[in-house]
Order: sequence, then structure tokens, then C-alpha cells
Amino acid sequence: MEQIFQHLKSKIKGEVLTDAASLGMYSTDASIYQIKPIAIVLPKDADDVGIAINTAFANNIAILPRGAGTSLAGQTVGKSMILDFSKYMNAIIEINETEKWVRVQPGMARDDLNAVLAPLGLHFAPDPATSSRANVGGMVGNNSSGTKSVLFGKTVDHVLEAHVILAEGTPLHLKNYSPEEYQKKAAQNNREGEIYKTFKNLVLQNQEEIKARFPKVMRRVGGYNLDEFVYTDNWNLSKLICGSEGTLATTVELKLNLVDLPKHKSVCVVHFSELLEAISAVESMLEFNPSAVEILDKTVVGLSRENLLTKHHCHFIEGNPAAILIVEFYGDTKADVMDRPQKMIAYLKENNFGYAYPLFPEGKSYDDVWVVRKKGLGLMLGLKGNKKPLPFIEDAGIPSESLPEYIDQVLKVCEKHQTKAAMYAHASVGVIHVRPILDLRLAEDIERLKNITEDTFELVMKYKGSWSGEHGDGLVRSAYNKRFFGDTLYNVFMDIKKLMDPKNLMNPGKIIEAQTIEKNLRYGVNYKDEKVKTEYNYKAEEGFEAAVHMCSGVGECRKVLGGTMCPSFKATRDEEHSTRGRANALRLAMSNQLGANALSGKRLHEVMDLCLSCKACKSECPSNVDMAKMKGDVLQMYYDQNRISFRDKLIRDSSKVANKISGATSGIVNAIQKSSIFKYILEKAAGFDKRRTLPDFAKEPFYKWFAKNAFKTNKGSKKVVLFADTYLNYHEPQVGISALELLNSCGYEVVLANVGCCQRPKISHGFLRDAKREGAKTIEGLKPFLDQGLKIVVCEPSCASALNDDLPDLISNQETAEQLKNGVRMIDVFLSDEYNNGRLDVDFEPVSEQIVIHGHCHQKALYGTSAMKSLLKNSKKDVSEIPSGCCGMAGSFGYEKEHYDLSKKIGEDILFPAVNKLKKDSELVACGFSCRHQIEHFTEAKPKHFVEVIRAIKK
Repeated sequence: MEQIFQHLKSKIKGEVLTDAASLGMYSTDASIYQIKPIAIVLPKDADDVGIAINTAFANNIAILPRGAGTSLAGQTVGKSMILDFSKYMNAIIEINETEKWVRVQPGMARDDLNAVLAPLGLHFAPDPATSSRANVGGMVGNNSSGTKSVLFGKTVDHVLEAHVILAEGTPLHLKNYSPEEYQKKAAQNNREGEIYKTFKNLVLQNQEEIKARFPKVMRRVGGYNLDEFVYTDNWNLSKLICGSEGTLATTVELKLNLVDLPKHKSVCVVHFSELLEAISAVESMLEFNPSAVEILDKTVVGLSRENLLTKHHCHFIEGNPAAILIVEFYGDTKADVMDRPQKMIAYLKENNFGYAYPLFPEGKSYDDVWVVRKKGLGLMLGLKGNKKPLPFIEDAGIPSESLPEYIDQVLKVCEKHQTKAAMYAHASVGVIHVRPILDLRLAEDIERLKNITEDTFELVMKYKGSWSGEHGDGLVRSAYNKRFFGDTLYNVFMDIKKLMDPKNLMNPGKIIEAQTIEKNLRYGVNYKDEKVKTEYNYKAEEGFEAAVHMCSGVGECRKVLGGTMCPSFKATRDEEHSTRGRANALRLAMSNQLGANALSGKRLHEVMDLCLSCKACKSECPSNVDMAKMKGDVLQMYYDQNRISFRDKLIRDSSKVANKISGATSGIVNAIQKSSIFKYILEKAAGFDKRRTLPDFAKEPFYKWFAKNAFKTNKGSKKVVLFADTYLNYHEPQVGISALELLNSCGYEVVLANVGCCQRPKISHGFLRDAKREGAKTIEGLKPFLDQGLKIVVCEPSCASALNDDLPDLISNQETAEQLKNGVRMIDVFLSDEYNNGRLDVDFEPVSEQIVIHGHCHQKALYGTSAMKSLLKNSKKDVSEIPSGCCGMAGSFGYEKEHYDLSKKIGEDILFPAVNKLKKDSELVACGFSCRHQIEHFTEAKPKHFVEVIRAIKK
């Protein structure tokens, strides 16, 4: 096998991955299953795909086309050669604005596509919750739909053409044909003709059975889409490929229908005291022609209110509802999208449905509602503990008139099997995703999995629903297709599979000839984690193992547009450099699936190497996976078993070095650091890239300046403590001086806490025991202030996060940990709270007419930039923020030779172009020390800290 893949590597332009860690990372998706693949191929073009398929066919290797791997049913795992299209084959080939269609490669993410189409007033309408990373090829393979399906239908309704390659290498161009054109195709004496002729005969011979057995609900994606061919004379075999889950052919290009973007939108959030009351209200809501009706139960609502990201968007939730219905309206006028929901609200009140009905036109509140809805799935999967809400009965599509009774019966089934459940999703079309909460490490819960599935299947048959309404058959539902469709149609499915794929190489085991539901579980009775000794306590996560298992596989970290997570994935498009990839590698290592001592091994170190410790995953991941924290522990394990390099030691001790150098000798050192000889030697000796210049050291440390000068102005009726971090102390004392002046002008006497380093360099670089030991001294210095109830304000975001996010979980004293969490504040957040609570007799004014902000990663993840923006905007001057993600520096990361190019690439994505376009009179604000240096290095801008661009004026 190794020779086969070496040959393939020599022939294709893309990549072939065969190492154990890479195979392990692709062995799971967002489902409950795990199957190790044979190899991973990342093709660069259709020629690469053809070579890979021919190689697989010649050697009887199964083939599995895959995109983002967000399947909830297990379609994208298998003992196969996986073709991952997401890294390279993700381009738009052609847009026809007039005829409203687009040609794309299969690895294009749905939201990325729509971002290009939006200026044209068009979009690709199906909108699954994973749309930020769901590849259109996967959406076609799965026949995805989403929240707006009541309006736009499923993906099959929007597929116009498909270029595919069969398992033996035959290319086909599938599109719509009239009966006469189809007959010409079927008359060909070749492979294409055989397929067209045989498929037509199979459908015509069984058309009455197809009409009788296929569900009549709109949300039906089980089996093969034979019902697409019995109500029309024009046949399009791309609609057979849609929903075939990669079992018939590999798609290399798609032509998709586009629809107009809605002109106006609104959303009403109807609150209910009882779950079944909410479901009973759905059918009457449909009379008002909404574009979506989505349900979130009390479990998801509760998780949304706790989650670091979504809790800021939950202002629209009133009281403690048992469920909410999110009812959206599209229309041609503003009046229309407000009038229809108001009529609906009047009807609901008259008929005693619901207790609160907030209504929002398009805008921030509207967006907040949909943020909470879209994160619902990930939030559910991120429940703490071994029991998780699992996807196995969640995909039934039920006629709306039977939905309340069906849900009631399903909940009784779960109760019968001593199982709680959570639910969310598409009430408008009868697809409410009910998730029983189970731990599949337990034999009794595996029995519950089987029994709940069996009882629910009987209910779906009883109510004439669809067994697969959206998420597909995969490994979880395919075994039921014979019973669901009957022997006759199941045999037709078998014949179609054999016609298209005679050797059964295309994603075998899906749709037909499938395993039973309990096979190949990611977690089964034999799953066992080794006990891992860590430095962090993981109090909130309930242990290191639980922290790893919080990753559900939904792949939010694979999004490219918006947010900060995950900078290295955005730049590389490599699975192993996503948060999900790292979490999977950790899980495999922790459970001894990567061999002995894998947690401290070099391969896992490689996987963690490009994690920038930005903490974006802690807030942007729906499950709040904190990879920065876990990386710290893994690095500590690595150092315990491997040699610590000279560079690692320099980074570890950087705060001590800064303390020694700043002052009288700083001028000499600064001059030497700028010389090409020094940079060359430093690169050779320590691996710091010679294109970088190390930060200057201060001629006078801030704490010394403070001792000599602060008494002149440092008076006030209130006290606040300013933390003297390494950066403002030894590199940029002007930041400390500006902070002092700002706080003084707000009426505060400033007490300087020059008590040592926050330990950020040690923490981010994995020297956790050193950080814990030295951090204890820092905490000891802060403790008297905390005991007095004084707030400790910090200028550097990474120092603030070290003090109130990292150190509290490294120390054992819970009382002190809580003091750090509550007592340490970013300076902008502190001032904003004081201002909003009426404790300041000042107004704030920016020093420039136009302020543009770049937020530090830790700042955005843990504190947000809204406090800073609100203070700057008080004067009504122009204040904006670059939607820039990570700058790419991340402490020492951007200085390291092997990371320099990636550091640059991350910044070039959005930040550097945006900075270069700024007007000359704009003032660029970046609170992060690393951010400022990264921007200065790659642009001509000279960014300043927030405290340098704002002043307080007496009212």
C-alpha cells in the first residue's frame, strides 16, 4: 500500500497523507462514528482527481469524496481513500448574473460563495447551520437544506449540472435533457449510454412503487432521489447524484441555480411556557408565510445564555421559556415584513399561544437572534460530562399537522428508556432535531441507542414521515432503508449502485448494504482514556479529558470568513491546523490510538505547533474548546521528555531579560539588535528570523518614571491599581504614562502594581510549572489590593488574560482564583463600566477625527472591543473596527523563522490591506504589543494603544 501511495504522490500536484495522526483526524466527522481511512488525498484539480480515482480502481481501494467533514450521520468516514476538496478545489469558475447561475468547484464553502454573490443581489439559497464551512460538494452529496427550506426547498432543487467521475474513471456531464435528448444519450454504445438506458428502465418499471413509497413531506433525503424522475418528462441525472452521499460518483464541478436576496427581513421570537404548546402553534404560523420557523428548547436556550460568545446575543430572550420559536419573514417592502408578523402576534395572543413576542427588523438584534440559532447545534454537543445529545433519531421529517403528536410520542419513548433529550431546528417543515442524551461508553446506553431508534422508526412510519429529513442516511440510518422503502425499491437502489459503481468502491456501506447503528462508534464500551497529569486544573471543563471531548466535530473552526478562529487553518486550510484537528489528535493520543507516549511525542508537537494560542476557540467554538490551554499542557509534557531549545529558554525568560536590559544600557542593545550581523547570528543560534527586529528596550522603565513623576498629578478621590506589565514597563513606558494620565483625569489615584510578570510568555509557550511558581509571586504582590476590593486594571490584553483566565486555573486556591477573575480588568472595560454606572464625572474624546481599531485576539475572545468603541464613540467622532481576525504575530510566533511566512500570510488576509487603505489622518488603535509590532513591520502604520488616543474631559 505504501508503494501505491508513493506512486500517487509522484503523479499528482496535490498532497497525499498516510501518517497515523492524519488518518486519525479524518477518521471522524460530526457523527457518533469513527473509521480509520486508508489515505487522504488533497487534489489540486480534476486531473488529480482522475489520477487518484484510477489508482484506487486499479488497486480495489474504496473512494470517499469529502469536504468540511461536518456530517452528522457518518457519511464522511470510511475505510477508504478520502478525497478532500476543501483545501485546493474551492474556486468559483463562472457566474452568470443574467441567467442566475454559478459554476463552482466542490470544495467551495457555501458562505464563501455567497459573500461573492451578495454584491450582485444573489445567493445560493440552501442554508444548513454549518454554512460557514459546509462545502457545496458536500451539500449536493447530502442534499442539504436548512432554515429557509419552507421557502427555497433542498439542494436538489438548485442543482442544474454536475461534472462527475465514475469509480473506473469515466467522466460524465450530467444535466437536464428533454425526452428526445435523453433517448439519444441512452442510445449510445458506451458506458454513458448504458447508464442512461438502464437507469430509465429501472425508474419506468417501478414508477408506481416510487410514487407510493417515497414520503410526501418536502424534507426527504433518504435513499436515492428516484421521485425526482416520476413527475416530469425532463430528466437530469445530476439530481440522482444529489443526496447519493458519494456512493455513485465523485463530483468535480457543479452548476447551481441562484435566487435573489430578500429585499427586507424581520424576525419574531415567540416565547412559550410549554414545549408542546410551541410545536402546536407552528401550523397556524405557516398561514402567515414565514421564511423560517425554528425551535430552540430550554436546554439550548440555557446553554446559549452561558456560552462565552452567544450570551452577548441573548438579550431578546425574556423570562425562562420552555421553548422559543424563531419566526422569520422575507418581503419586498419594510411594511410587509413588519405587518405579517404583527398579524401573527395578534392571532397568537387571541388564541393564547406564547407569552412574549419581541419583533425585530433587519439589524443588530435580528442578527443576534440568528447567531443564537446557528450556534444551537454546537452548544448542545458541548454539554459537559460524558453524556451528550446524540444525532441518531433527530432527522425525521413529519407532516406539520402530526408534528405535536409525534414529538410528544418521541419524548415518551425517551422517557420510557430513562433518557433525557434536547431539541432544536426546523419546526416549519416538520424536522425538529430531537437529541437523546447518552454516553456510548456505557453498554446500557448503547442498548438505549438501539431501542430508542427502533421505537422512533416505528413512529415515523406511523405518521408517514421521512426517516432522513436533512442529515442523510450515512452510517446511522442506512440500515433502515430496506424496511422504510420496501424490498422492491431497495432492490432498485441496489441495481442503481451496481450500475454506477460495479465494484462497490464509492463510499461503500452508505444507503445500501449498511452496518447496524451501534457499529464503529467513536466512543464504545472499549474506549478508555489514559489518566493525564496536567498543570492546569480544568475546573470549568471538569478535567483535561473532558476538555478534549468537548470538541464535537461540527467544524466551526474551519470557517474562513469572519471571526478570529482558527488563524492557522484560515492560512493553511489543513485539517490538522484547525481546532477540530488538534482536538482529534489529542483524543487519539490520550486514548492510546497513536501509540505509546503520543501526548509528549513529536507528531503531536507538530500538530500543536501552529496553534497561535489566540483563545478565539474559547469563545467562537460553540463548545468553547480552549485549545490554547490544552496546548500549554501538551508543550509542558513535550519539554518533560525532550530537550528544551535555546530559543525556548529565551522566550521563557524574556521578562527577566527585559528587566535587566532596559535602562542605561538599552540604547546600546537596541542599536545592536538592529544590525544585520546580530540578526544573522540570532537566526543561526536561536531560530529568530533575521527579517525581524526585536522590540526596543526602554531607556527608563515605567516603574522608575512613575516613582519620580507620578506624584505631580496622581491625586483622586478613588483608587485604582495599574498593573505594570512587562511591555509597558520595559519596552513602551509611554503606554503606562498615558494610562496614568487617563485614570488621573477620571478622578483616580493610581497605585502601581510592579509585582512581576503576568507569566504570559511562559504560559503560551508551555512552561506551565515555571509559570505557576513565578505566577505565585505575582499573585502574592496583587493579593493585598484584591483583599482591599481594589480593581486592578491592565493595558495589555494578553497580560489581562493571563491574570484572570490562565493563572486562576493553574493555582489551587479557589478563593484567590475568583479574586483574580473578578478583580483584574482590561482598562477600557473598567472605564466603560464606571462610566455606564454613573461613577465618572467626565466625558471621553478621541484625539483624532477618525479612529480605526484592530482588536487583539485575547481581547476579542474574552473581553470584546465594545467597551473601547463605546468610550471612543461618546464624542460622535468616526470610530470603526477592522474585521481583521488575528494579526499573525502571537507573541514570539511571528519572530520564529519557520513561522515567519505563515505569520505574514495571516496578516495579509484582511489586516494589512485594510491598514494600507487607511486615510492619512486616521489613528490606528491596537492594544496588543505584538499586534503593534506586526503592523509596523509589514505596513507603514504606527499604531497606538487605546489609552494613547483618548482623553477625559470634565463635564
